[in-house]
Amino acid sequence: MRARSIAAVLPGGEARHPVLLLSLGTFALGTDAFVISGVLNEVGRDLGVSLGVAGLLITVFSGVYAVSAPILAVVTGNMCRRQLLLLSLGVFIAANVLAAAAPNFTVMVIARVVAAIGGAMYTPVAVSVAATLAAPSERGRALAAVAAGITVANALGVPLGTLIGHAVQWRVTFVFVAILGVVAFVGLSRALGTMPSPGVASLRQRIAVATLPGVPTTLLGTSLAICGIFTLYTYLTWFADQSAGVGGGAITAIYLVFGLLAVVSNLTAGVLIDRTSPTRVALLSIVGLAIVYSGLSVFAGIGVSGTAAAVTLGGLVAVWSMIGWLFNPSQQQRLLTAAGPQGTIALSLNASALSTGQAVAGVIGGLMLSRGPGQLALAAAACEVLAVLALAASAMAARRTSAVPVRPFATPVPSAAESQTP
Repeated sequence: MRARSIAAVLPGGEARHPVLLLSLGTFALGTDAFVISGVLNEVGRDLGVSLGVAGLLITVFSGVYAVSAPILAVVTGNMCRRQLLLLSLGVFIAANVLAAAAPNFTVMVIARVVAAIGGAMYTPVAVSVAATLAAPSERGRALAAVAAGITVANALGVPLGTLIGHAVQWRVTFVFVAILGVVAFVGLSRALGTMPSPGVASLRQRIAVATLPGVPTTLLGTSLAICGIFTLYTYLTWFADQSAGVGGGAITAIYLVFGLLAVVSNLTAGVLIDRTSPTRVALLSIVGLAIVYSGLSVFAGIGVSGTAAAVTLGGLVAVWSMIGWLFNPSQQQRLLTAAGPQGTIALSLNASALSTGQAVAGVIGGLMLSRGPGQLALAAAACEVLAVLALAASAMAARRTSAVPVRPFATPVPSAAESQTP
């Protein structure tokens, strides 16, 4: 049974081992990107800054990732893929060691900048290498396995890292992430041979795709939707404590619920997209998020405490996660339709849109902390309302241009997209 299960999710033959290691790399990157939300209180207190200022660490990471990912893809486009993977993991490991030893907030910011650069280099190359290693009939499994590293990081890496940070110290959390990076580095250095670059799209091509009808508003909707999610998720530990006195093991369990249902939500999205319009799925997700955040605002104002508070909050977070992660696969499908032959480039822009939304969320959330947990949840809901408006605009643009063919570029597009972001 175990062998059949592995075969169902990983490519076979010589590709299996390196793809698994590539997935470990994305798991480490995803854990690093998200786990800081769970230990943000401890980081701010230890480094002598307020929670709102500490939240800017997420803004810095996501902002640098969003800007550097397309630029680094072009700058490093001709490098050997093996060398680039090892370089990016080396940068990532060094960044987390620096974070673990950071004596002050300034050094911590530098560590997050360096970590974002490492992640921005690694993720798109890992996707491309996985597609190259696998047989044509198994490329889907290889790509899904690498992408699953980030999803599983949400489900298991973040709760585990949060537990470590609360039980021992937040610095140990970053040591844990660095160790994951070291294992991936050593494994890939042995498993991969020389791999020349397949070429990448230029910045000019990426900008041209960003102006295609329906693409800008779809990307804007993605940024706004993820902004709403991370406006609250970034400060979820603070929200739980301030609204209902929930903390300790209960908050770790809530992060676990959030992460596990995020995996289920992603899988469910694929089924729904195959059966109905991706626009409907995205609308269901984003409207549902606005409703849940409004419910969380009400919850914060009621003043429930004890076990009832933990159970109620856990239930609301479960609904949040279950509907919240339906929108991104739907938006990716809508981008593929809108961009036509340039769909792979559009997906790389989607990764930057996600990171941009996360960066803005850190700022919005930090500004809302002084207004209380209820207002923080309402700010998240407002982002989702704006995302619905962007979704409507992109749907209208798609209807206007549905009969107009998109002319492909004269130069080839990338073999794999930077479609995932930590």
